[in-house]
Amino acid sequence: MSKSIFRLIIAFIVIALVAMIIYLLFFVTNQSTPRSEKIEITTSFYPLAEFSRQVGGEFVHVQSLTPTGVEPHDFEPAPRQIQTIYESDLFVFNGGGVDAWASDLASSIEQNGVKILEMSDFMTNLLPATKNEEESEDHEEELFDEHFWLSPKRAQYQVEAIADALTVIDPEHAVQYQLNADSFIDELEKLDQEYKQGLAQCDIRVAVTSHAAFAYLAHDYDFQQLSLTGLSPDEEPSAGSLAKLSEVAKELGVKYIFFETLVDPKLTQTLAREIGAQTLVFNPLEGLTQEEFSLGKNYLSIMRDNLNNLRTAMLCQ
Repeated sequence: MSKSIFRLIIAFIVIALVAMIIYLLFFVTNQSTPRSEKIEITTSFYPLAEFSRQVGGEFVHVQSLTPTGVEPHDFEPAPRQIQTIYESDLFVFNGGGVDAWASDLASSIEQNGVKILEMSDFMTNLLPATKNEEESEDHEEELFDEHFWLSPKRAQYQVEAIADALTVIDPEHAVQYQLNADSFIDELEKLDQEYKQGLAQCDIRVAVTSHAAFAYLAHDYDFQQLSLTGLSPDEEPSAGSLAKLSEVAKELGVKYIFFETLVDPKLTQTLAREIGAQTLVFNPLEGLTQEEFSLGKNYLSIMRDNLNNLRTAMLCQ
């Protein structure tokens, strides 16, 4: 056998051995290191992310697209964030003006194989949108108030909807999803009782807020909401509407005006000075501030903060 043929045979054997080693390494690596089994959930803003984490527990990875400290009415996702949605197993959004961009994308997202969950689809007896006198006809499409996550009663339907969606996506863990949902619903029922008892006896049954985010809460616990603006905190009331609200607040004996953590408090401070009132925080839970995030605040703790401030403002026993 010539040396050249011998070398070719040796080279062939070496190449075959290298190929086999690479194949075996690839096969073993894929067998011994399974990919993450967590369900990827993307949500439009904070409360939906919180509900999803509570239901999904250890079996999900949840992202909220609206960053900490950003008011969701002002948020528009960047292309890379939209791509995150398309890579998800489940996309949860609210519906309505608070995340209008999500409603616009929903059909395309669903066509790409992502399960979508629009929370407004699971709500009954929706309350009509509260509009101030200055809102234009451009807002006529907003037929309902979308802030239903602020009602502990209605939040329970949202939690159930998330559990049902995860059960379809990941039936292997269906029992755990339902147990998690039941546990969080128990917490929401306790919160509901705290509100009923805490607001049962109050000298004033009205809350003056910066924007009309609390209609469901007011409906559930029998108080009146007066707001400086309509559904969006970005609206600017006229001097005339501010003067009218000031007059009504004085007549009702309002002692406190509520401002929000993610909104410029200038308007509420102006009204408070006008009527000789103080200011308090009433958090619509559209997002967390960086401080709230650092302190470990969450939906339940902030809703209890809201209750305490409501009791103060309405002079409750």
